[in-house]
Amino acid sequence: MVRISRGTALAAASLGLVITAFAWVGLAPAKTTASGSRLVGCGTERWPVKTLADPAGRALSLKAKPTTIRKLRRAKPPRHLGPRRTKGIERTTFRVTGRLVEVKLQDDLDIDLVIADPRTGGTMIAAFPSASCTRGATRKARAKMARARAAFVAACGAPTSSFTRLSGTALITGVGFFDKDHGREGAAPNGVELHPVVAFSASSCGAVPAPPPPPPGDCAASYPDVCIPPPPPHLKCTDIPYSNFRVLWNVPRPDPHHFDKDRDGIGCES
Repeated sequence: MVRISRGTALAAASLGLVITAFAWVGLAPAKTTASGSRLVGCGTERWPVKTLADPAGRALSLKAKPTTIRKLRRAKPPRHLGPRRTKGIERTTFRVTGRLVEVKLQDDLDIDLVIADPRTGGTMIAAFPSASCTRGATRKARAKMARARAAFVAACGAPTSSFTRLSGTALITGVGFFDKDHGREGAAPNGVELHPVVAFSASSCGAVPAPPPPPPGDCAASYPDVCIPPPPPHLKCTDIPYSNFRVLWNVPRPDPHHFDKDRDGIGCES
């Protein structure tokens, strides 16, 4: 019979605990981007509200009310946005017809789709959460969110971490949501979104080739796809050969010529 000293037994037990800890770490690796440079995963800010996992969201009816993007953009936002779902728009499921503008896969795994009102051109965001980030919602709501996201990918292709321009139109159903002003491209001026989307049906959808880089010169940063010098002089749409071009609002001195008066991200709309 081999005797083991008390000190040796304690050392072996400690080593076993260390090995077990490393094993658990290996079972739950942190999510990273493709480059491995940043941690990514589900979001945090008002996340239960965004994914119908909050108590009021779990009780919501997902029967859609027809409306327009124009009307949603004109809605008065709440004075305060906290962890709880606000009344009115955030407790209503809407159905809109939208012109597809562009799409991007966000770090929180949402697919952010920019849609525009077919008549006015005003834009807003419709978001498709990842199924891995909707835990807490009802089984029915989770299934609807997953089917809507799959329908978008089937119609328009899988998005990337960079904006892809789109063409086409779609019928989009989603729950109203107000987001804080993060300066996101295509966001409505009042921060209203359809978040989450629970149904998506595209009559057509296709990627638009990226425009050629603007010619070299003194170009205003707010107009990334065309080269328009900053003022002076101040120019009108009739003074330039461009129309329906992108206008960025998250740059210094946005829209210096006031081509995008309705702030929908599109200049000199025809």
